[in-house]
Amino acid sequence: MEQIRLENITKNFNGRCVLNQVNHTFLQGQSIAFMGHNGCGKSTLLKIIAGLVRPTDGRVHYSSPVLFHYVPEKFMPLPLTARSYLKRMGELDGLEQKAIGGMIEVLGEEFFLSELLDVPMKHLSKGTLQKIGVIQAFMKKPDILLLDEPLSGQDTASQKVFIQKVNKLRSEGVTVFMACHEQSLVDAVAEETYTIQAGVLTAYLPDKEKRYVLILENGQNSQLWEGMERFGTGYRLLIGEDEAQPAILRLLENGWKLRGMYDEKDS
Repeated sequence: MEQIRLENITKNFNGRCVLNQVNHTFLQGQSIAFMGHNGCGKSTLLKIIAGLVRPTDGRVHYSSPVLFHYVPEKFMPLPLTARSYLKRMGELDGLEQKAIGGMIEVLGEEFFLSELLDVPMKHLSKGTLQKIGVIQAFMKKPDILLLDEPLSGQDTASQKVFIQKVNKLRSEGVTVFMACHEQSLVDAVAEETYTIQAGVLTAYLPDKEKRYVLILENGQNSQLWEGMERFGTGYRLLIGEDEAQPAILRLLENGWKLRGMYDEKDS
C-alpha cells in the first residue's frame, strides 16, 4: 500500500540544487537505504520526508497520519542525563511511566549503556549519544523510522542488536528509511537502495570491483604496459583490486618505480 509519495521535490541550498524534481512512491513496510558521498542530499531527503525541512518546491503526500521516529547523525549533548531524556521522550510518545522505566532498563542493558544512563549527556561520547537516540526510537513502535548514519561510532555488539531490532520492526510493517555508508548494514536491512546524483534519485549500483590508480615512473626505459597513459613526468595505470599486487611486483621487477597508489574513487 502506498504510504509516501514525493511530488517534484526540489531543494536548493545557497544557489546549489541538492534535489531536483524528485518523484517517487514508497510503500508501507519497505526498507529503503540512501547511499552516496557526503553532501549528495541523503540527509536532506530524510528530513524532507519527516517534515523537518521544507522543500524549495514540490510536496510530500502521506496516505494517512503517521508517527515518525527520527535518529539524527549528530545528537545534541544535552545537560540532562540519558535516563531523564528518555523518560521525557517516552512521555511525549504517550507511554505510561511504568512502561517507560522498564523499557529504559531493558534497552539500556541491550545496548550496553546501563552504567551510563545517569550520566549527563554532555559528558558522553558521540557513539554513546547515537545509542541513546536509537533507544529513544525503539521505545515505541513508529509507523516510519528514519535513520541518519545510525551506526556512526557504535561498537560491533551494539550494531548487531540494532540490526536485529530494525529487522523486527520491518517484520511488523514499519517503514524504514536510512542514510548510510556501510554496505554491510544495507545488505542486512535494506530491500531497495538509492543514491542521489546531480539532484536526481537513482538506483544505487555498488561497484563490482574496486580499482586502483597506480602512479609510476619509468626508471629504466622499460616497455609500457597496455592502458598506461602519461601523467605529469610519469605514467598512470588503472588496475583491478585482484590484479594490483601481482601487477606491482611485475612492474617493479621490470624497472618501474611506484610513486603513488590510491582508490579510483578518490581520483
